Amino acid sequence: MTDYPLRHDWSLEEIQALLDQPFNDLLFQAQSAHRAHFDPNAVQASSLISIKTGACSEDCGYCSQSSKYSTELEPEKLLPVEDVVKAANIAKEKGASRFCMGAAWRNPTDKNLDHVIEMVGAVHDLGMETCLTLGMLTDEQAAKLKQAGLDYYNHNLDTSPEFYGEMVTTRTYQDRLDTLTRIRK
Repeated sequence: MTDYPLRHDWSLEEIQALLDQPFNDLLFQAQSAHRAHFDPNAVQASSLISIKTGACSEDCGYCSQSSKYSTELEPEKLLPVEDVVKAANIAKEKGASRFCMGAAWRNPTDKNLDHVIEMVGAVHDLGMETCLTLGMLTDEQAAKLKQAGLDYYNHNLDTSPEFYGEMVTTRTYQDRLDTLTRIRK
């Protein structure tokens, strides 16, 4: 088995070499890497809730939560902590061990982040792993989330740097990378 360390600097040639492998060989390598680090027969159940829906100021071409497009999505304000805890309890009763909370924001305000931190603490107190996707973060916001006990942060790159401007114009690919750097710290 070839050991592929965690990297962020893959060349196009290296990626192409992986993709050129026979499919079953690639599956075997992926499964071997997975088994080296995780129980091969365990599946983690996670649950996701939208804690703030719609009215996002971004113009992502694929997203119905953007305020820039006419969709039938009804915007909703940030949920109360009690509603989030209730949903997390239901998810836990159904077997979820991770509870993910997503908000349609370009980036949270510090006031909204304080409210989300309450949610993280309350879900953590239920014995569940916590996960957030809130958009871009400052260094201070990332540090606050770490201090609050956040386990995971989801922040998609959406597409390649070369195509990024075709899909979204209200932020750059580098903006996304900067948030990922902040989260990794």
